[in-house]
Amino acid sequence: MWRIASLVVLIILNFPSFADEVHFTGAYSADQLRGVRAGYRVTNLPVELPAWIGSPKLHVEAALNHWQDSNNTEDNITAFTISPILSWHIAGAQRPLFLEAGIGGSYFDKTQISNRRLSTQFQFEDRISLSWQYNRSSTARIALGYTHYSNADIKRPNNGLDFFWLSWALPF
Repeated sequence: MWRIASLVVLIILNFPSFADEVHFTGAYSADQLRGVRAGYRVTNLPVELPAWIGSPKLHVEAALNHWQDSNNTEDNITAFTISPILSWHIAGAQRPLFLEAGIGGSYFDKTQISNRRLSTQFQFEDRISLSWQYNRSSTARIALGYTHYSNADIKRPNNGLDFFWLSWALPF
């Protein structure tokens, strides 16, 4: 699990022009699954979204996720995800708080972990989080969020996966 995340981190840190921000995440589910996520986000997109949806900023985020069964560490699953993320500034000027949401796609290396059967390697990634710039002198943020993976009943069974997570993001 840590080897895969370490490889992604090394690639991202050696080629920072790919992204504006890196993030590192720890995740846990009620199904006794735990995992890590390492990824990057492109934030400087030349897109202006309409005011009627609150004028959020649009980002694109890609990541590598790896989870394992807490009761059987040899049972694990890995996924590559890419998602557009909408980010709304909801409070604070010097230490802002953001509401973020997105729906993207994921490709899993297999279709089962523990008692969760996903049926397809393609899954949608639905997520929502609160992200906070905790220090005025740094643009780094922490985020607390929830993510759901599901194939939207493309094929059954569609048990899906649900994770609560804590993330640290470091802009360049």
